[in-house]
Amino acid sequence: MEQAKAPRKALFILIWGVLFWGGSTALAITLFDRYLDRHFDTPYTVVVRFVTYMAAGILWGLWLWAWSGRRAMGRQEPTRTGTIVRLALFIGLMTGLACALWIMTRR
Repeated sequence: MEQAKAPRKALFILIWGVLFWGGSTALAITLFDRYLDRHFDTPYTVVVRFVTYMAAGILWGLWLWAWSGRRAMGRQEPTRTGTIVRLALFIGLMTGLACALWIMTRR
């Protein structure tokens, strides 16, 4: 069986850290501020926010790369308790998100 090609570190950091985490966080904060203030911030503020979060995304991507490498080395089967805890956290977070969206759409 052929091994899958491992992703390159720089590409991994760019995609997962800078674009997914940094870009999506900056976009979410900008849109949330737009919702609260009923207008967009100055372009300078938005650009600084994107640059800051995308730069922090580099650090997040580096940490995620190291974490995934450590996880791959000590590959273990998930325990039943760990699976239940992850499911409970997921349900709790999604319920909180649904409540937040409901509150935001209420007038």
